[in-house]
Amino acid sequence: MSETGKEKAVKSSEPSKPLSGKRIFVCGKGGSGKSSVVALMASILHNEGHKVIVLDGDASNPGGLARLMFGLKTGPKPLIEFFGGREKVECPVDNPSPLTRQSDTVPVTENNIDLTEIPHEYFITKDEIVLFQVGKIKKFCEGCDGPMSKVTRDFIVTGNWVTLIDVEAGIEHFGRGVEKNVDIVFVVADPTFESFLIAEKVSGFCREMGKEMVWTILNKVQSEEMESVMINELEKKKATVIGKVHYDPEIGKTGLMGTSIGKCTALEDVKKIIERLEKAVLENVRE
Repeated sequence: MSETGKEKAVKSSEPSKPLSGKRIFVCGKGGSGKSSVVALMASILHNEGHKVIVLDGDASNPGGLARLMFGLKTGPKPLIEFFGGREKVECPVDNPSPLTRQSDTVPVTENNIDLTEIPHEYFITKDEIVLFQVGKIKKFCEGCDGPMSKVTRDFIVTGNWVTLIDVEAGIEHFGRGVEKNVDIVFVVADPTFESFLIAEKVSGFCREMGKEMVWTILNKVQSEEMESVMINELEKKKATVIGKVHYDPEIGKTGLMGTSIGKCTALEDVKKIIERLEKAVLENVRE
C-alpha cells in the first residue's frame, strides 16, 4: 500500500475514527457466515459515520453481497472489466505484477483509485455504502478466478473509506497473496472443527507475513458451553478471538428466502466487535 495502516492512522484528520482508510479482509470456511458478518459490519460502520466500501471478491457465490445487503438478484457490472477484463488482468501467481488501469502502467497500489473515476455501472450505492463485485464465474470452462484475485488484492481507494473485503471460502487466496495489501484480517469461525483448522492456518500465514492485526470471530454461537469449547480449541491453535456473534434465526431465514439482512440481534454482537477493533487499532498506533 502507499502507506502503512499505522501511518494512515497517525495522519488521519479524524482521530475519532481509527478505522478510516483501513482495508479489512474477512475470510473463513464455506458456510461459516463470513458474508453475513461483512454485511453486518458494513451496517454498523455506516451507523458510526464511516464511509464504507464493500468489495465482493467471492467469484463462486452467484448471489453474493448484493442480495445480503440490498436484496438484489443481480449485482453491478464486474469490476474486473474496468481494468480490462481477463484479456488484460492475469492471475497473480502467473503474473505477480501489480494491477494497473487500462490507460497507464502506474500500479494502482501507488496511484490509488479515486471513486470519481469509476463509472456508476460498476457499483451500487445505498445509504453511503458502496458495493463492488470483482466478478463472478458465469460460464462453463470460463477459467479460474485468479485474475479477479489480483483486482481484490490491489483495489485501493483514496480517502477515509473503510473497505470490507469478502473472499471465497477456504485459504486459496493466501496462496495468491490476496492479503498482501490489507491492514486487518478477520477469520469467521462457526462451531466446526474445520473452521478451527482454517483459523489456525490463517493466523499462521499472517504471522509469516508480519501482520499483527488478525483475529477470529466466533459465529453461530448457541450457548456459553459452545463458546467455551470454541475458545479453548482456538487457543490451542494460536488463533486469537476478538468476539462472538450469537446464532440468529433471522439471518437463517434470509438465507432460506433469498432476502437481505435487516434488523437482527446479531447487529449488537458485531457492534461490540467493531468497538474492540477500534480500541486495538488505537493501541497499536500508540505503540
